[in-house]
Amino acid sequence: MTEAERIDRKLRRFRRIDASYHAEIRRALERSRAETVDPLKARERYEKLRDRAERKIDRLLPKIKALTNRREELKHARGKG
Repeated sequence: MTEAERIDRKLRRFRRIDASYHAEIRRALERSRAETVDPLKARERYEKLRDRAERKIDRLLPKIKALTNRREELKHARGKG
């Protein structure tokens, strides 16, 4: 397995994880909107979950960016050589 293939696998995995965090936020928002008994409490739960997911996303984005840059470097190095 070449380095480019390993990077592509990692990128696909990280992007799936990133998408799952965004989906988690979206589902939490839908749940908070559907909650009519106590909208204030539902909003608090949504904010708490969104903050947690956004922290995870913030940790993941630099990894995705670094891998994307590395993949581009490999593509250009292979094209020149």
